[in-house]
Amino acid sequence: MPSFITRDELRSAIDGDAVIVIDARPPAPYGERHLPGAVNLADEDVEARIDEVLPDNAVTIVTYSTDIDCARGPALAERLTALGYSDVRTYREGIENWIGAGFSVERPGAVKLDLAELATSPTAALFEGHRRAGVDISIFVVRTPLARAVDLHVHPYAETFLLLEGRGRWTLGDEVAELGPEQMLVVPRDTPHGFRNIGQVPLLVVSVHASGTLRQTWTGGEPA
Repeated sequence: MPSFITRDELRSAIDGDAVIVIDARPPAPYGERHLPGAVNLADEDVEARIDEVLPDNAVTIVTYSTDIDCARGPALAERLTALGYSDVRTYREGIENWIGAGFSVERPGAVKLDLAELATSPTAALFEGHRRAGVDISIFVVRTPLARAVDLHVHPYAETFLLLEGRGRWTLGDEVAELGPEQMLVVPRDTPHGFRNIGQVPLLVVSVHASGTLRQTWTGGEPA
């Protein structure tokens, strides 16, 4: 059982910049509003995500979720403690209690980002809208080298591709489509798809996901 922190204690800690506040709710409600300075980390997140958000296991951490009936904040606090974080508490009354007291929350505003901040590999960058800006889309920017491919996978939402440079061949279900510069392709939800560079220069592809959080399942196999 995690230890608890009161609303007023948490407010003092936030004002004194003496705590890392973790919003344990799913990304969508976090993006709509959250406690000042809070970062989003859900109990479902993999340990690599936890390490990214909390590289120092000696810092003071407070988790919270929706209200006293929501178990997400305490559950995440227990998980962090089990992972070796030494000073973890939870604000069990949650954001509804905070708002009810008339305290301020942060809401989406203008967000400026560099692709370098979003890089997931030397050839790809990912913007997840919920976590980054409180919006319900995600965007991949991919540079696919000559003769290379992105293997077949599916999403539980539609994905729209815009090819800016190069020439590529997409497999989507039983169909095959070739694209050149400044052409677009919409892939319906739950459709296995992938693409291959068939041109003479690296592909520059922007893909828009109809979800603020990336949800992707690799199905195995290469595109045509």
